[in-house]
This record gives sequence, C-alpha cells and structure tokens, in this order.
Amino acid sequence: MQKRNSISLTLIAGISAIILAACTTMENTSLSEFRSYPDATYRGGFMDEGSIQVNLQFTLEDGVVTAASFRHLVGAVPAYNMDTEEEPYRSVVAQYEEALQYLVGKPLRDHLRDLHDPARIVELEVDGYTAATIRSNKIISAVRDALNRGPYEY
Repeated sequence: MQKRNSISLTLIAGISAIILAACTTMENTSLSEFRSYPDATYRGGFMDEGSIQVNLQFTLEDGVVTAASFRHLVGAVPAYNMDTEEEPYRSVVAQYEEALQYLVGKPLRDHLRDLHDPARIVELEVDGYTAATIRSNKIISAVRDALNRGPYEY
C-alpha cells in the first residue's frame, strides 16, 4: 500500500513538473524564438463562438511585414463590421486598422507582441471608445494562425 502511494506521489510530482515547465516555456516564448518564415503572403483568422471575427492577410519579406489588410472584421460589442459607416463604430474599425498597420514596415518577430497593449500604439481616439476597447489579441491570433497555416501565395 505504501509503495503504491509512493508511486502515485512520484507520478503526480512528475506530471506537475512537466505541466509547470510547459506553462513557463509558453509564457516566455516570443515569436523571435520561432523559425524563420519564407517571403510570401499569409492569410489567417480568428474565430469565436462559431463565427469568424477577424480574417487578415499580410506579406512578409525578410521577416518584415510589407503589407497588411483585413479581409473580414466584425465585432459584437460594440456591434461593427468592416463596412460600418456610422459613428462611433466606423472609428472603432479604424482603430483595428491602425493596430494592424502598426506592423507594416517592422520585423514581425519583434513587434507582434506590441499589440498586446493597443493603447500604446493606437492613437485614434473615439468618443466613448479608447484604444483599450479593441481586442488586439484577435489580430495576434489571426497572425499566428496565418503563420501556422504557412504561405498562402509566394
């Protein structure tokens, strides 16, 4: 009985150590530790609750984003989409566009992480909506999805 308890405790301790190491590695992993990506155009998306919220496209040349655009952008709170013309929602979309355009001209591996704090990079102020309103993690997830999928077009 004692031997079985000892084996169980050892097994639990080992699994806990593996999980802790994995979580620590994921926390400290930056894009700069990932492999190089070929010069190409990439497409990726972010989906939540069964609907596509962000679909984007960007071009990499020597690791630098040379162009980036949304193919689809929609949100529920506040309710907006790429074609929204009424304010303040059109300006919320413009904030997303500003956040994505921040990457253009910069090495992706060094600047993707900057999007975690959109208030530092988005200057456009919208009545009732600050840059902190946008969910730039959606952009980050879509970019990572694109890189995971690989080149869309060389």
